[in-house]
Amino acid sequence: MATAKDSKTPKFVNLTLRDGQQSTLAQEDWVFDPVNLSKVISASYKSGFSGAEIAGGQSFQIAINCGYNPFTILNAVSHAMEYGGGTLRNDFHLQMLFRGANALGFRHYDKDLIEKTLQEFIKCGIDKIRFFDALNDIDNLKLPESIKGQKGITLEGALCFTHYAEHPDRYTDEYYVNYAQALIAEGYTAIGIKDMSGQLTATRVASLVPALLEKLAPNNIPLSLHIHSTHHENSLGAMQEALKHGVETLETTEGTLAGGSAHHPLSSIDPNLTTNSTEYANLQKTIAKIWPENTDRKDHQIPDELKQQLCAAGVPGGAMPFVIRDLSQQESTIRAKYLSSSHTIDGRSERNLEKFETIIDLFIQELKQVCTDANLPLLVTPTADICCKQAIANLAFGADPYSGTLAGRYLNNSGQPNPDARFTKLILGYYGELKAYAKGIQLHAPQPDIITFFEAHNATQLKTITTHAAESSTGDDLREAQQQAWKLIQKLGASALSFASFDQLTILYALKPFAPQASMDPIHNAVQTYLDRSENSKIDGRGSTFPGYEFLMQPLLCYMRSMFVFNKQLDAQDIVNLPISSFGSIQSSHLYNIYVDLSIWKNVTNLSNHLSLLCSSSHISDQLTQAAQYVSDSLAKLDLRPEKNETASIDQARQKFSSFTIAELFSNLALINAFVNDVAKHATNPSLYADRCLSMEDITKFLNQKPTEADHSPWQKRVRQSLVGKRLRLESDLQKRLEGWRK
Repeated sequence: MATAKDSKTPKFVNLTLRDGQQSTLAQEDWVFDPVNLSKVISASYKSGFSGAEIAGGQSFQIAINCGYNPFTILNAVSHAMEYGGGTLRNDFHLQMLFRGANALGFRHYDKDLIEKTLQEFIKCGIDKIRFFDALNDIDNLKLPESIKGQKGITLEGALCFTHYAEHPDRYTDEYYVNYAQALIAEGYTAIGIKDMSGQLTATRVASLVPALLEKLAPNNIPLSLHIHSTHHENSLGAMQEALKHGVETLETTEGTLAGGSAHHPLSSIDPNLTTNSTEYANLQKTIAKIWPENTDRKDHQIPDELKQQLCAAGVPGGAMPFVIRDLSQQESTIRAKYLSSSHTIDGRSERNLEKFETIIDLFIQELKQVCTDANLPLLVTPTADICCKQAIANLAFGADPYSGTLAGRYLNNSGQPNPDARFTKLILGYYGELKAYAKGIQLHAPQPDIITFFEAHNATQLKTITTHAAESSTGDDLREAQQQAWKLIQKLGASALSFASFDQLTILYALKPFAPQASMDPIHNAVQTYLDRSENSKIDGRGSTFPGYEFLMQPLLCYMRSMFVFNKQLDAQDIVNLPISSFGSIQSSHLYNIYVDLSIWKNVTNLSNHLSLLCSSSHISDQLTQAAQYVSDSLAKLDLRPEKNETASIDQARQKFSSFTIAELFSNLALINAFVNDVAKHATNPSLYADRCLSMEDITKFLNQKPTEADHSPWQKRVRQSLVGKRLRLESDLQKRLEGWRK
């Protein structure tokens, strides 16, 4: 396969890890283990891909539901790529999908939260962000100034593509060219065509792509093409046509997750690009090991004929499973309602209503009407979900959806509004505007009578929004999320911080997954799932040398496994001798925050108090007083926490912390724990637990230098033997893990 460096060959981006999974798998079947993601990225790079999509979209909330922190996954992979050496991190970009003002959640969010979220993703390794809006509303895609100015970050504005056969003059080439120019004026440095529902054809590509390139080429703005393969023939023809016209980047899904509702593999688009490519074959094998041939794909559960029928109506592949499920559940209700109606549509009274295909026909007809009422929105997240569910609700719960009246479709027999309440918000402007991007026409708003109807008939008494949705935020999103994050840390301490930093927990809470019950906390549930998994990070899956061992080891193992993918020469001794700083600044800071909040410090405080009581006794011996002082001084010297609660002191302490190796850090905590336990047992026999004051320098010396009789007293020898023994135990555990990783 030709590499991305060949200027005559387009670049290719592997979507398997994000959109490939989202388009084909149920939530419980997603893979988030960074080592598997790293394997796919390594194989993709070797086979000539220029990047991979690894974050954003629905993956953010699905990861949380599965007990993973999306930021940890990303940063572990990104750091491992950098640690692997060579030009990998410079030549291969990590891409994410971001829904503009909707960010990664379900509504419009405050601008400061959006900025903080983007900054965190960039900090964790994202260097290309694709922004899109379900309405192609430029006001929903305003970029924070701090993001615009970031060097090395590609900001791609996506043109969500759709086509209404009955309204060919709505989404024209001119519309998309004008929209692309608006995105460039906003600060976007790349443009992408995003066809989520199989509407693009080779004929349309032949007119649209040259029109866009004519405007983009003079300013060196790259154009990429993203087409789902739901409509196999259309999408394949469109991508092959795009190759002829010089699109810079095409996006694919590979291996066992390719095709269907995902994307075509590179081998289907142009077999010549993969001829005799051993690396490309290895990529397929790598993916097959992670997602075997018998992987349960939700898109394969839909018959091809039915899939093509829904695709032709503009339903995205990702929405098809719930459309089929919901229609199946309401099939008998819809059939009875249709039979009882005195109205018919398009002569369908002659159709066989016992066939599910007829129910699909009714749904498609209703979806067209729903979209017409909303003035032809694009069907992509979240509008596809909103419009499809509203169409099903009309068929199942409407008073008489076949009457052709608004009341017959959107009100039930009692005159109450049908769900979905979000459709009302769509009509009344709560998601933004359908802009025309043409001279003399500003907006394609719903008809006045439809707006009036929905203002009068909605359960929450909503009125048409008076300011743009992107400007009508509360300003409380960040503050409220910070409060929730702080409460979780107060409740769970180091275990919560092991899962995510305070800033990351804030973002997770702000954009948290939907909870069926108000009392449920999806972030707390994610931490609990993570903690169950972290038990395996203990020595041999059960042991530890200090309280909270697994809270520090679990994040480290996440990084180690990814690093091993790109450097298989690592052995256990290498790993334990790695400074904390070698895991990157984000992970170093993360580990330090966990360290500071470990429960062992409560035990240290209790010990210090008890030593004070011991020394206050009038009967204490000089030897015991000295021993108590040694212990007290040792605890102070071994404590890597900041002396003062000041920024300079915290930064200095964090820097010192990151300079120590894994072996030194874990020995530090093991020794502190030993003091706590030994003094508790032998407080009145000082010779057993203290001979002199110890420091971090002593730990380094004990671990790395051979002992001599002159340097160590019997007590110091016991300390050294204990530390060396714990180090060997740590090395042995890591060696077993390495052997498993090699397999």
